[in-house]
Amino acid sequence: MNKNGFDAGRLANPLYFEENVLAPHSDHEYYASMGELSEGVTSFRRTLNGLWHIHVARNVAERIDGFEARDYDCHSWPTIRVPAHIQLEGYGEPHYTNTTYPWDGHEVIVPGEIPEGNNPVASYVKYFVLPENWDNAFISFQGSESAIAVWLNGSFVGYSEDSFTPADFDLTPYVIDGENKLAVQVFRYSSGSWLEDQDFWRFSGLFREVYLYTKPAIHVEDIFVHACPAEDYQSGRLSFEVRWNSTAAKRLLVKLFDAEGKQLLDEVQELAGTSESSFAAELPGVRLWSAEEPNLYRLLLVAEDAEGRVQEVIPQYVGFRQFRLEGNIMKLNGRRIVFKGTNRHEFDCY
Repeated sequence: MNKNGFDAGRLANPLYFEENVLAPHSDHEYYASMGELSEGVTSFRRTLNGLWHIHVARNVAERIDGFEARDYDCHSWPTIRVPAHIQLEGYGEPHYTNTTYPWDGHEVIVPGEIPEGNNPVASYVKYFVLPENWDNAFISFQGSESAIAVWLNGSFVGYSEDSFTPADFDLTPYVIDGENKLAVQVFRYSSGSWLEDQDFWRFSGLFREVYLYTKPAIHVEDIFVHACPAEDYQSGRLSFEVRWNSTAAKRLLVKLFDAEGKQLLDEVQELAGTSESSFAAELPGVRLWSAEEPNLYRLLLVAEDAEGRVQEVIPQYVGFRQFRLEGNIMKLNGRRIVFKGTNRHEFDCY
């Protein structure tokens, strides 16, 4: 391990693909109050999209040294938009390959190795001030190709591969009052590049949103909602499982509304001494979801502490549907599916 807490020599090791990455969780939105929900703006989240400072090196060996240190001033560096692929912002050129690896014809390597001559490394820096009322802070990189190493105020936070999967890290131990320095190195090729070989354009950089978030004392870490038709598609069964960040005593208010705003559920769960909970209810006469009739219900979860103080409000849209394979026929809600199009990738030639 280097003095900055990260060993770039492990980039080619397929057994090293993450360090200090938080467990995967649902990407549900949550608000501090019903007022925030009605305005559609949450005080629990701050975007870091916009202009970042950047330095791009041709390969790992030539990447800038020590830039993550808090006293290394990067304010004079050029800037780049985030989110964006660096190849579309003037650093290198877009590269399309089909069945070949992007380094074929340039370097001869085998699995367990990565290109050494041409492996662009983008060193990003973002300065920010944390909101005053935040007791903890986390960061989410929604997409970064193909690997990232993260530092805050000179301290190594973590590492992640898997370009198209979000990577979250806990920044709380490293946050300071006033201006914070977030430093990120994005490596174009890593051990994960051997697996992410498909017929599409090859880019690199922070190409999806980056944002900070905080959690209240009582918080839903993960929620899995199930909405299934029942009784020959004449009714529905709504259920969900919740993973909490605390075993403290709490209450969960469960409300469900139809498209016209009529309330169908108004339940209260008293919970104590547990970090997991579940809920289930039967609903007669639900309208099923399909592409032709996308009927949705609005589920509202309100988490309160033992004294009844609202900790967070979680909205979820719910559609009752059932997918089933009968023989070689795919059916939705008992009817054969007719596919009218598919989406191969998330970008096109423009």
